[in-house]
Amino acid sequence: MSINWVMLTADGKDIVPLQNETVFFREHGVRFELDSSNGGYPGAGNSYSAKSGTILLTNQRIVFISATPTPYFTTASLPIDKVQDSKLAQPWFSAATFKAVVMPVPGGGMAQPARLAISFTSGNIHEFESQYRSLRERLQELDGAAPDHLEQLPMYNPPSGPVPTSTYTWSSSSADQGTSGTRPAPTSTASAPLPLPVPHAQPYIVAPAPIPTATTGYHTTSAPGYNAPPPPQPLPAPTPSDLPPSYDEIR
Repeated sequence: MSINWVMLTADGKDIVPLQNETVFFREHGVRFELDSSNGGYPGAGNSYSAKSGTILLTNQRIVFISATPTPYFTTASLPIDKVQDSKLAQPWFSAATFKAVVMPVPGGGMAQPARLAISFTSGNIHEFESQYRSLRERLQELDGAAPDHLEQLPMYNPPSGPVPTSTYTWSSSSADQGTSGTRPAPTSTASAPLPLPVPHAQPYIVAPAPIPTATTGYHTTSAPGYNAPPPPQPLPAPTPSDLPPSYDEIR
């Protein structure tokens, strides 16, 4: 931030741009106020104001040129990275105002933070505020450093031992079995452990259930090596050993 140190053209109506400086916004008839007194007693801080002037927004700073210059206040130059905590105030009965806090710089004319107020009588305050935010975000991306808590990746150390490699050869049997136009898969010569045998239960054969037919009592079909049991025989009718007594014997 600097007061009355902006280089102007011969007519005093425009700025002499700095190196690699580009103007993005320009507006006339703007009211400017910069106060560092913080509401204290007179003489506690500096205060600069102008009822009308030209505001310019470049890729490096905010510049104000007073329309009625005085020996006390003519121009103000505010670096974009020093303009913080900005907001818009839109009252009902007065002009919309861009407000922010300007941080001091060595030799800039102010020893403590100052309150900035730029009032627009026209409706271009939203364009100014949008351009300012875009430029500030871009400057933060270009000038921002990495956080201190990030750690660097460890250095790569190559392995000390030999790197294992695999050798693949063609198998004649695979080439013979493959179809024409199809390349057989390569087989690896590296010895692999054989799979362990998995124990299984003893094989068993399930005899089919007997199927009844019309001519014979049962018809059985057995698997090879299995002797089917004979069909069941009907049981003989029971023969009583003693007859019941007759009616005469009971009498």
